[in-house]
Amino acid sequence: MKFKVSGEIKVGPETRQFSKEIEAESEAHAREKTYALFGAQNGLKRVNVKIAEISKVA
Repeated sequence: MKFKVSGEIKVGPETRQFSKEIEAESEAHAREKTYALFGAQNGLKRVNVKIAEISKVA
């Protein structure tokens, strides 16, 4: 299933909006995958990633 995850990330002193489509088995798995992606790609900790909405993509 595909999920659309949106929210904001804090990079240094600024906050940026994000929206990503994630391939995952469940909503919880999509949340964990989002945290892992931002951690691996940008070196962000979970506390700097605020997920506002997760919705299924048809």
